[in-house]
Order: sequence, then structure tokens, then C-alpha cells
Amino acid sequence: MDEAERRNNYRVDAPPGFLREVALWSGREGSGGRLTLEDLGPPDALGLAGTGGVALTDVSTRGLRMRLATEAAQCLGLASDAKSAGALPVGGLYVYLKLLSPVVGAVVRNYTLFLGTRVTHVDHVPGAVLLGLHITSRGVPEKAEKAFRMFDAGRYGVKELTRWCDEVARMGRGVQPVPSPGLDLEHLLAEIDAARACGAMQANRN
Repeated sequence: MDEAERRNNYRVDAPPGFLREVALWSGREGSGGRLTLEDLGPPDALGLAGTGGVALTDVSTRGLRMRLATEAAQCLGLASDAKSAGALPVGGLYVYLKLLSPVVGAVVRNYTLFLGTRVTHVDHVPGAVLLGLHITSRGVPEKAEKAFRMFDAGRYGVKELTRWCDEVARMGRGVQPVPSPGLDLEHLLAEIDAARACGAMQANRN
């Protein structure tokens, strides 16, 4: 397996706190490679900053795995009764993701993606549904109208997910750039905690 193929196939566990927003739609259809907001409508399941019962468990450049609370799974038509356990839904799911970059001071703070996916497996566990998704397409916003132009992503995956996986893997190995000495407004509360801890350590030394 060459380097390019290895990068296209490896996946990483998604650390908690890096999924900022997620939305899922089931049974939507566009036409001519386009999907308008009228076609899309409101999401069937929605999660903001870890709420909503939708958790991202691992990521690769060509696929996603999620854990859905029972209520979120039911909203997507993924019944949890014994007769349908393991059954795959007809049609795919559209997924909107906003992933926070783990790199301190990154130029791109969030990776925001709209993806077409095919459900590859559904596993029912107590209180939740485990969902496997293969990415088949990605949506690029049209400049002149409220719509997405959908492009094939099944073979080569999504480069932004490859980059995010690399960043998460580097974070796990402790390989990160030196933090900026300046104030980071997007992480203000963490900055306050760090300053407080630093002050306490200095007081103990004195």
C-alpha cells in the first residue's frame, strides 16, 4: 500500500469537543447533481456542541462512524425494534459537519463540510444506534443561488477530512506547534483557566 492509499484508508478516533455542529437528513433527493435548500428542508437530527444525541466516534477521509441516541435514530427512520435491527435504510443520508481544528493558532479554525453518504452498517446497542457511513459526494455551495452542487467523493474521499485526521493523529502523538503567546479569543475560557493555573503555580513558588 503506497502512502496516498494509506492516507485514504486510515481513520482516527474523534476526540470529544471537536464536533461543533452536525446535522443529518434522510430521504432527500436533488436533481441534475444539484440540491437546493428547498429540496433539503430542515434536518431530521441536529447536534450542537455535543448536544442533540449525535456523536461522532471516528473519521476517515472516506467515511464516518456515529453514535445516535435512540430519539435521534428514530427521527432518521432507524427503528430499534428486533425485526429491523441491522437493516439498512433505503437511500443515503446527507451530513453537515463543522469540525474544530485541534491545531493551536490554525489559519482554518473549522472544517465545514456538506456530504452525501451511503449507510454501510447499523448496529443497535442499549439506548443508541451505531451508524457507519461511506462518503459518496460532497456539496459545494452555488454562488448565485441557495443550492449545493454535488461532486463525486467516493473514490478519493475528502481532503479536508484527511487533513483533520492528520491533525488529530499529531495531537495524539504530542506533535503540535508552539502555542502563540497572545490571547486567543476563540478559546477565551481555556485561556482564563490556563492563566489562573499559571498564577497559582507562581504563587506557590513564592
